[in-house]
Parts: sequence; C-alpha cells; structure tokens
Amino acid sequence: TSTTTTTSTTTTTSTTTTTAAPRVATPTGSALYTMTNQPDNEILVYSRDVSDGQLTFAQSVSTTGSGSTIAGNGGPPTNFALPPLPAVDPLTSQSAILVAGDCLLNVNAGSNEVSTFRIHSSIEIEFAGIFGSGGLFPVSIAERDDLVYVLNGGGNGSIQGYTLSQFNCGLRPIGDAVELDQGGGPTSAEVTPFNPPFGVASPAQVGFTPDGNILVTVKALGGGQNYPLAAVGGLLVFPIDPATGAAGHPHTTEITDRPGSAPFAFDFDHDGRLLLIELFGEGYLVDPSNGFNNLEAGFGGLSVWEADGIGDYTEVSRTSTEQFLTCWIEYVPQNHCVYTSNSGFASVSAFTVDGQADALVDSRAGTGVAGPLDLVASPDGNFLYVLSPSVLGLPGHTGQPSVVVYQTADDCGLEQVQAIEDGFDTEEARRDADPNGVLNGVLGLAVWSV
Repeated sequence: TSTTTTTSTTTTTSTTTTTAAPRVATPTGSALYTMTNQPDNEILVYSRDVSDGQLTFAQSVSTTGSGSTIAGNGGPPTNFALPPLPAVDPLTSQSAILVAGDCLLNVNAGSNEVSTFRIHSSIEIEFAGIFGSGGLFPVSIAERDDLVYVLNGGGNGSIQGYTLSQFNCGLRPIGDAVELDQGGGPTSAEVTPFNPPFGVASPAQVGFTPDGNILVTVKALGGGQNYPLAAVGGLLVFPIDPATGAAGHPHTTEITDRPGSAPFAFDFDHDGRLLLIELFGEGYLVDPSNGFNNLEAGFGGLSVWEADGIGDYTEVSRTSTEQFLTCWIEYVPQNHCVYTSNSGFASVSAFTVDGQADALVDSRAGTGVAGPLDLVASPDGNFLYVLSPSVLGLPGHTGQPSVVVYQTADDCGLEQVQAIEDGFDTEEARRDADPNGVLNGVLGLAVWSV
C-alpha cells in the first residue's frame, strides 16, 4: 500500500474553458427505486413521468433479505460516546441501490447479502436472486460494464467483485473479498464496534474512477475506535485487472489536515475530477468529551481532487456547504452543478463546477426536506430526486417518509414540483409491523430509463 499525505488549498486554478453538456434525449419510459431497509426489506417502485418528473407509486417487492442500521445506540467506540441516534441515515453510505442495464441491485445489510431484480417496465420489477456480499454489513454497490463491486462496512471492511449477467441478473463472485484493514489505526488494533460498524467512522461508498479502478471512501481509517481524536479519513484506490476484474492492493490518500472530517460520498465531474463530500469539512471542531453536538461540530464541505494516474489524489479546492451533516452528492453534467443533501439543516445545497471556479451557488437551494438523504438526477438532468426519511423525535420531522422532486435550472437553481408519500409506511406502521418494533429507516435512490 502506498500512502500519500495531502494538504488542502482554498483556491483552484485552471485555464480550460468548458461548456455545459447538452440536455440528452428524453427517455420514453422511466422509473425510480428506493428501499424500506426493514428486517423484511422491500424495494419500492415508482413510475416516472419523463415530461414533468413526477412519480406514481407502482409496487413493492421483497428483497428476501434483511435491512439493518449502524451502531450508535450501544457499544460506542472507546473514546467517543454517542447519545441514542434516530434512524435518519441507517447505513451512513451512498449507492446502496443501483440500476445496471435492465437489472436492479440493492444491499441487505442485516443479512450480508445483495439482491438482484429484472426490470420489466416502468411499473414492474421481478426478483431474480440473492447473493452473499463476501463480508459483513454491505452498504454500497458500484457497477460498470457488468463488473460489480460491493462494499462491506462491518468488521475490517472489504470489497467483493462480481460479474453481472444481463440475461438473468445473476452475480458470480470474482475470487475472494479484499479486506480494507479497518482493524488498524493508532488507538486500537480491534475495530470497535465490530458489526454493525460505527456510522461516522465506517466505509461509506464504493465507485468506479474514470479510468476504471475502484475508489472507496473511509470516514476514519483504522476503525470507529479512532473517532474523532485520531480519525484520519481516507481515499482507497484499488487497481482493477482489466482481464479478470480482480482488485489489487490499494493506494491510500490520507486526509491528515482535518481529523474527524469523515469523507463520505463522492462523484466525478466532466473533467474526471473527484468531487468529495466531507461530513465535517473542517474536521471535528469540538471536544468529544463534551458529547456529540452536530451544531458545534462544523459545517460540511465539498472538496475537489485530481488524480495523479497511479491511484493517489491531490486536493485542489475546498468549499463549505454552510450547512450541517452534509453527506450525499449528485453531479449533473448538463448544467455542471453539484447538489448535496444536508441532514442537519433539512436542505439541499448547490455548487457550480465549471472547470475554472468551484463555488457555492446557494447553500439552501432546496429547503423543507426532513433529514434529506440520497439524491439522484434524471438522465436528462432536468430533475433531481431527494429522499426524505422524516424520523420522529427531530424538529420538523413527522414520521412520514417521502421523495421530493425538483426541477433543475441552468444556474443550479431548484424548483420543487412534487413531494410523494405514497408507498411509504409511517414510522409507527413500520414499527408495528415488525415483531420486535424495529425501525431501520429508508434509504437509497436509483433511476432507470429506456
């Protein structure tokens, strides 16, 4: 493993002028998917009107697997005790569900499995199969050209590769899982808690880089017991063998200048630069002995990174969202805008990323979204979909989840066109339906179009 220590800058320079990508052709049929993440996990299917972006609930289908939630209520890390956490963000990850051609894939963190479905139309999917994730507590999935990688967040963490069949949506493992070695770090050689993992320290997302390698974000290298005092987050890049699809040993970029920043979700822009969201963009700013207070911990941030061609990254700019608990990101190439969801302030922020200047356009471009989580754009870039879990016990939350639909503008603005609750049971109904009264919380969004 090679290690690169990065330092941050506050400005970015470029001499390249770019123009926004043209709006792509409007698809003829489309759907949106999310999942309940309950112990009896289900996929919720919504048909999508391609002209106005609005959704109509179509069906729910069992994954035959089990959802789960991160550690927080019990067994906290040795140096950082948390109060009871509401189930706003159950897996603290991005890309827990995705579309790959005419197949749909999702993680089942409670049963350590991945489910697959065949997509028949905008109103119908069919269960295809369920497969072991190769590790504990799967949280994120990536796919490119039928090569699939699953990120497991539990224990030492791992990634498992598969080949995907578009014929039957089956998964075939590629060798054994590659461990992330989350048992290291300066505080302890044993991950605490082990499984489920500690949410603000665990691996957050797996995805393909523009050159076809695998990138994993880890909020605290070495495990949750290191958070926040020695919680250096990092970027792990695994080279992928083009012949076999197998992952090699990773290059590690450590974010050493702001411990506790918790690198979370990412995307790539039109120039192939990495767009990284950090939960606390300046690092964790308060004394952890005083307990967890997100209103004092620091704003979230968007940082932009460039790759060196061998798997290491250098930061070229960083901008605050001016909002709390920034976790999820979606880049829209048609208007060169980045959107982030900020659970702490019930808002969606908008940035412009045009190759010459990366700037915050509106810290609260979208408002009134109770605890916004995942967000995904339509293929033509005209609409942005944001998942709102709305968990009881938090200000402004009603216990009724929904998907909020926005129309995007060329200046990165957002205009709400719908908030749909159909298909989602209330928090009380979900607790009542489970024999043990479990509430894991909804998560994940993906769009399919033809």
